[in-house]
Amino acid sequence: MIRRIVSLLERARQDDRGMVLANVVIFGTVMMLLVATMVAVSTSGAVKAATDRNFQNAMAAAYAGLADYQAKISNDNGYALNGNSNAQFSKSSGSNFSGTPASNIAKNVAFANSGSTWAQVVGSTDEWYRYEVDNSNYSSKGVLKVRVSGKSGGSVRSLVANLKGDGFINYLYFTNYESSNPSITGSSCTTAYQWQSGVSGRCDAVQFAGSDVLNGPVRTNDVFTAACSTTFNGTVEQHDTTVRSPSGGSCSGVFNGGAATAVPYLGLPALNSNMSQETRTDLPTSVSRPGCLYTGPTRVSFLGNGKMTVWSPWTKATQIKVNATSGAVTAGDDTAAAASLCGSLTDLQSSVGATIATLPSNLMYVQDIPSAANNVNTWASGTYPSKYTNTYCTTTVTVKSNGTSTTTNNQTFSNGQGFPAASEWINGGRTGNSNSSPYQTGSASDAYSCSAGDVFVSGQFSGAMTIASSGTVWVTGSITYKDASSDVLGLVGQNAVEIYNPAQCTSYPSTYSWWSGYTVDYTRCNSSGVGLLNRSSGASITISAAIASNAGTFWNQNYDIGPQLGVLKVIGSIAQNWRGAVATTGGTGFSKNYVYDQRLLTTAPPKFLQPVSTSYGVTTQVEVQAAYNADGSCATTAGTCR
Repeated sequence: MIRRIVSLLERARQDDRGMVLANVVIFGTVMMLLVATMVAVSTSGAVKAATDRNFQNAMAAAYAGLADYQAKISNDNGYALNGNSNAQFSKSSGSNFSGTPASNIAKNVAFANSGSTWAQVVGSTDEWYRYEVDNSNYSSKGVLKVRVSGKSGGSVRSLVANLKGDGFINYLYFTNYESSNPSITGSSCTTAYQWQSGVSGRCDAVQFAGSDVLNGPVRTNDVFTAACSTTFNGTVEQHDTTVRSPSGGSCSGVFNGGAATAVPYLGLPALNSNMSQETRTDLPTSVSRPGCLYTGPTRVSFLGNGKMTVWSPWTKATQIKVNATSGAVTAGDDTAAAASLCGSLTDLQSSVGATIATLPSNLMYVQDIPSAANNVNTWASGTYPSKYTNTYCTTTVTVKSNGTSTTTNNQTFSNGQGFPAASEWINGGRTGNSNSSPYQTGSASDAYSCSAGDVFVSGQFSGAMTIASSGTVWVTGSITYKDASSDVLGLVGQNAVEIYNPAQCTSYPSTYSWWSGYTVDYTRCNSSGVGLLNRSSGASITISAAIASNAGTFWNQNYDIGPQLGVLKVIGSIAQNWRGAVATTGGTGFSKNYVYDQRLLTTAPPKFLQPVSTSYGVTTQVEVQAAYNADGSCATTAGTCR
């Protein structure tokens, strides 16, 4: 049976030989097609993998380019003036750079905007980048915008980032030293940080009181001293991680924003005089929009409607240029434009002042009266502005209770701006350590110089500007924003930003001599007769501004006399070399309520004070359409380079 089946199968095989061959051919063809398809799929996958890798690497290259630019600008703030004005991103923003495009590309190939020139990512063989800089808002807002393009293979990707320096305005409160300025306290103490060891006679730390509330990040190059109930509602950064307790205390604050952390040194510039360069008309690359220069004691009243009135009787030129050879300072070429922006000289020197718009995204700098003969704002010896007299600026008189000279009846000292006020007494400090010790009378001309670049400011502000002073910025009343969402103001005083809080004396000691009897001693004031002139118990003040004193302090005049005042509210930021006192634990002065203006994390008042060196962080970042093709040519939209 089996043999028959095998035989039948054999005959069937022999009879279907043609069919089997056909099947073999068909099967072979199918197999070849399958193999070919698999090869094609495999090759396609390899190409896609390479494309995906290039796509990812292109963005990695862009990030590397951004990091490179951050490093360069952090090492040199002046690097913001390097760039390629022919690059579309820079050109369309109206950015200005020093040097030519070719010279800047020669220094850094990442500024190239055409051809095959790209900067190579360090350590890579197939990743490249370029960047274009928009510095149009750098002086006005402290913000740099950078478009970075990364390339790998045939892929190009671009991103745009906003960069802002880690400056003083990143903090609600910043100090270099947490002790008071010895020149204010009259102390002969040794200037040193509280954390330094082996220092004898160190200046005492100023502590935060238990009622103080700090609503924002704080930082010092020193270490903070805080009472048990001092409330820190933001981050606390200092030299080390231990906030000190007041003498005899065992606790040091409530830290709602986390424990204190140690951070590196952040340096204040010794001088702010470089800010005056922003009023020059002969530096078109670095100063494309000059601000306003005022000379001698100047008063500013904000009017709340986008305008201000400025009195500056010593000013002769509000914009200047400097001869590179002789150093001669002359008025800028366009005096009409200067008068339109800064006020006419006639109005500035008048009793009604010059009412002008608050400077649009710009800076006002108030300088000392210069002594150089080749400076347009110099005054010859013995000459004064209109309505001034020699007696206004005599600095040798001894001032009595109402500012009257002891040597000439009814001869008053004035800085020409109404300071000292009528009946104001200048506090020269106690004559002894006892609470009953009399105070000595200070010098009015020392407090309110007739020639210093002091500026006296108050009112409701609307706009965006910075006021800087080579002397003191006096806050003579509350300074508030009309629109807290858009208005921004900077106040920078070389010596101090000081709250005007004048004193009076109602009781002077007497001396007796047998030949003249009893004589009132106006050089001193009885302890019981010292009080405040303008403020009563509970009076408060608000300041909305970014405040900085690079060599001095932010403080309250006469903080140690008079009644307990109300609240000093600062909405913005405070940076100072020395810790400024605004009250005492004995019940005088203001309590603090400092609130950080969160907008300062991403913007700054125009042309504000910068640290000696800083790092630049990314505040915003977004991927955009590729700015270039892989061959280096610009990518276009509707025929125009992006």
